[in-house]
Amino acid sequence: MPPKPKYTKEEIISAAYELTREKGIDAVVAREVGKRLNTSSSPIFTVWSSMEELKEEVRQLAKQKYRQYMADIFDYSPSFKEFGMRCVSFAAEEPNLFRLLFLTKRDKHSPYVRFKQEFEGIFIPLVEEIRNQFELSKSDAEDLLSQMIIFANGIAAYIITDTSSLSKETVSRYLSTVCIGIVLTDKLRDGSIDLSTAKSMTDPYSIATIPHKKNI
Repeated sequence: MPPKPKYTKEEIISAAYELTREKGIDAVVAREVGKRLNTSSSPIFTVWSSMEELKEEVRQLAKQKYRQYMADIFDYSPSFKEFGMRCVSFAAEEPNLFRLLFLTKRDKHSPYVRFKQEFEGIFIPLVEEIRNQFELSKSDAEDLLSQMIIFANGIAAYIITDTSSLSKETVSRYLSTVCIGIVLTDKLRDGSIDLSTAKSMTDPYSIATIPHKKNI
């Protein structure tokens, strides 16, 4: 009969999660987790057969944290822009969780495909909002969102690997410029918009506007 664990599974996961937040997932080794619990590494292996299993538990907690962080984005307009800005702010506030979720290669899938699979509850409503706001097909809306995710994550990666920071207004302008550029390219290509309308969509004020809370 295996020995009775001195610490609960939840306590061990919590210790590993906090270690990840402070030092990154690579710091989650048996000895360091044991130190957090003021014990040896042995309690960990009474619950899991490998550290990879514990790291997966940490990743699930990080995903939960990310979902909570994005929970009220649909209270804002436009929600997809609020989403992009929160991608960046999440990375600034939780750099090691961001690295774990989006900068760690786990499989052959791209970050976009993985996001679509793991955060479906965020992805599907954002696609619908983009379709309605810009009158795009589902495939074009998904393409726009995929590029926004890639671009927002690129800004986020820049922020967590560089000491400088970007203002909300700057991030907002960058996201809008890319978003509007993609929309205009699609619409000019299929002839569904003229140049004068396209020019009005590039108004500097609308590009820099921060998402606002809806009156709900």
